[in-house]
Amino acid sequence: MTYLYKITKDKYQIMREKNCFWEGKISKICTLEQINYEKLTRFAFGGNIVFSVDGKIVIKLYPSYVNDEFVKEKKILEFLNEQKLSVEIPHILSTGQFEGWNYLIMTELKGTLLIDIFDELNFEEKRKLASDLGNIIREVHNLTVTTNPDDFNTWNEFLNKRFEELAYHHKNNGLSEGLLGQLPNYMKEESLQSDEKLVLLTGEYTPFNLIMNKVDGNWKFTGLIDFADCFVGNSKYDLLGPIAFMFYPYDGLNRIFLESYGYQENELNDDFKKELMTYLLLHRFSNISFYQEKSEVAKMAISLQEIEKIIFNF
Repeated sequence: MTYLYKITKDKYQIMREKNCFWEGKISKICTLEQINYEKLTRFAFGGNIVFSVDGKIVIKLYPSYVNDEFVKEKKILEFLNEQKLSVEIPHILSTGQFEGWNYLIMTELKGTLLIDIFDELNFEEKRKLASDLGNIIREVHNLTVTTNPDDFNTWNEFLNKRFEELAYHHKNNGLSEGLLGQLPNYMKEESLQSDEKLVLLTGEYTPFNLIMNKVDGNWKFTGLIDFADCFVGNSKYDLLGPIAFMFYPYDGLNRIFLESYGYQENELNDDFKKELMTYLLLHRFSNISFYQEKSEVAKMAISLQEIEKIIFNF
């Protein structure tokens, strides 16, 4: 018998897709929590083990070596559960530990993941999504502003590390040799504006974490999930995912998104584009080649300056 506390990081990568094994563990957690159920369904996306219980509640398991993710997600959900947001987020029902791994039990948001329907949305639905998403990110940021010196130190340490690992990161993510060679001249610390305040970042405002529902016959953004990767930093960092994953190939969506967030027209300038592109290259999960595949024009780009103007086309 394999116990969770015996599963190392390397072994987890091998066992992640063994659904029967994980279903057995979730079933035992249900017994511990006195949860009666008829069906367990595993969610396909995400790095952790996440199951739906009868489509009503969600159980999320955190490997022991990422216990910080459990601590962060629990703390952030507890805080956001007390706020009034324009979309739904999961509510915590219970937490616990099983075989050395923490778990979180929360309400399941009704709806469909955006990743499953984004290509089906008409342009007006995409416009509405861009506007609503800019608004909710602004709401979360306004609720979580910090000027704590320790947060600034941590953020600056993060940026310094990302600069150091820049070439290694992008080489591993398939960036072409031509673009890799441009990184030293393109990436300048002075492209980043100084921070007067920092906010809670999810870095996860992507189609994998946005819940959609039909409202009056049209798809509408109604919910937000997954706060395990949160940390504190510059607000612009959270604007990258929606633009790079969804909006940039569609005329006008970037501007709608950014203006909904709160930017004025005169702020949407070349310096802002360069700053956003710099943050995009520094992002922990940045994959420029993947973003290029979303646009025929982007796939043909041969310089980082071209990609900057294509992705941040407002």
